[in-house]
Amino acid sequence: MSSDYTLILRACPESHRESAAVFIGKLFSLKEHTTQQIVASCPIVLLTGLGREEAAAMHLLVHSLATLGTQIELYGGPPGDLPKIDWPRRPQVFKRELSEWVGDLQVPLPIPGGQARLIDLLLAAIEGKPPTKAEFKGSTLPEVTPFSTPALPSEPRPLTTRTPLPPPPAIRTPLPPPPEPGNSGASEDPMARLNELFPDEEGGGFMPGKDDITSILNKILPDEQSGGAPAGPNSGSRKLSESGSGGYSVFLAKIADEDRRKKAAALICELAKLPADEAEALSKKMIIPVLKGVPKDEAEAAKAQFGKIGILARVKGPE
Repeated sequence: MSSDYTLILRACPESHRESAAVFIGKLFSLKEHTTQQIVASCPIVLLTGLGREEAAAMHLLVHSLATLGTQIELYGGPPGDLPKIDWPRRPQVFKRELSEWVGDLQVPLPIPGGQARLIDLLLAAIEGKPPTKAEFKGSTLPEVTPFSTPALPSEPRPLTTRTPLPPPPAIRTPLPPPPEPGNSGASEDPMARLNELFPDEEGGGFMPGKDDITSILNKILPDEQSGGAPAGPNSGSRKLSESGSGGYSVFLAKIADEDRRKKAAALICELAKLPADEAEALSKKMIIPVLKGVPKDEAEAAKAQFGKIGILARVKGPE
């Protein structure tokens, strides 16, 4: 068996690509659009030149990837002609050096007839050899059987009453009350409702995730086919590009990285035809509306432009 191993992503069904991309992104600290390209390029080499113990550590660390329906392989030898990731240097694994993981796996574990290191058990799994017993240094371990220790009689204990802890404080800010009947026309504007739900928060606050954004957009965006009252001729013209009704909308989540936020502000200014100061202010919001009522190809093109600068945009289509 070769001492150099190669980690290969052999296959990933299309139905499992999203979950596999998320795992690989966490495994190597990669951006989502990069990992999506990786899982779509199977078979592909993820790492090369792994030593025996490094390969054993990776066998444990990528086990969850195999449970996601993805075929992952540790191959004892060179990768051949398969495409591979061109790393400028060996990446960290879950934000740690691989040698640190190998050191953690030196712990001895009991096996029939003695002890073996965890790393040796993992090596046995990838090489098909029985694990080597580790010499135990120290006093003899006592033999434990189900009847070696007599059961002690239980002693009655007085019941004590504990004061229940107060409920934890609420983390999320409650939603504003529903609009009054006389103002129903103004409350149907998605931009106005976004500003009410997510005002500017310079000091941080609730950060919506992927599922939160989808749920919020489904609730606040009007049903384009339900015959709702259209906005006035000038409403939202400085914040959203409205090239048609019943079209697609493009939204961004809050951008925490300052450099990417500045790039996004410039792109928002270009796409939404906004002044630079308004695009800058819009880029600091918790949810950022960019386009509304545009054709699908224009919305997808805008999403791709944001993807090139490392920002995930979401497209909302007509219901």
